Amino acid sequence: METMKKHCYSTVLAGVCVGTFGVMSAHAQANGANPNAGQPVIPPSTYESAPTSRFYVGADAGGALTGDTRVKSFLGPVDPGTKVRLDPGVRVGFVGGYRLTDWFSVEGETGVIGNNIKSITGASIDGDATLANVPFLLNARIQMPHGKCPITPYIGGGAGGSATVLGFEHHIDFNGERLHGSDAAVVFAYQAFAGLRYAINDHMGLGLEYHYLATTGPTWTADHTGGASSDKLSFLGVQSHALTVAFDYHF
Repeated sequence: METMKKHCYSTVLAGVCVGTFGVMSAHAQANGANPNAGQPVIPPSTYESAPTSRFYVGADAGGALTGDTRVKSFLGPVDPGTKVRLDPGVRVGFVGGYRLTDWFSVEGETGVIGNNIKSITGASIDGDATLANVPFLLNARIQMPHGKCPITPYIGGGAGGSATVLGFEHHIDFNGERLHGSDAAVVFAYQAFAGLRYAINDHMGLGLEYHYLATTGPTWTADHTGGASSDKLSFLGVQSHALTVAFDYHF
């Protein structure tokens, strides 16, 4: 009987050992086949996309209203209150920037704002006459960090310079003088802007923007003045308001 009991105990002990070894082996094989076993499975739809670069570029285009300005001189003194009246025009802008944080960016901007001259008090204009500004500005932009809502507001402002271009297609008769051609003068410029951006995806966005641009007064120089008392033309600065559609791409 004792021999029988010892044999039973040995058999039971051997069975326990074999069973334990088998469970451990199966567990090890399972872990080897699936290294993520025991970890919660994340649905693919909740994976976060890879972060985009902080660099971006953009462009905008739309209409511009530039307020009337005053003529300070036209190859000599002019009557006080002599005004330049401008038709509605267009704005095209280009920007390149860098996001320092999720809510603050710095950017450089250029483009063109162009208006036809409707009239100048006391002047006779033959052909088209235009007044355009080509700004080159350094901007600061504050935007709401992008969250679950695809629409985010932003505001900003900038300062720099602008090449103000005055051109007459044929000629202008004014102040006893006749003038034709074009010239450019660089003046100080500043702007403010605001908009709403819709995120198409992680890289692209569309927006609606408002821009206010103001410049100091430009002075141009005429090549041939004849008997004029001066070779200078000067206007007061301009103020323009533009509403544009914008597109941006984040790398």
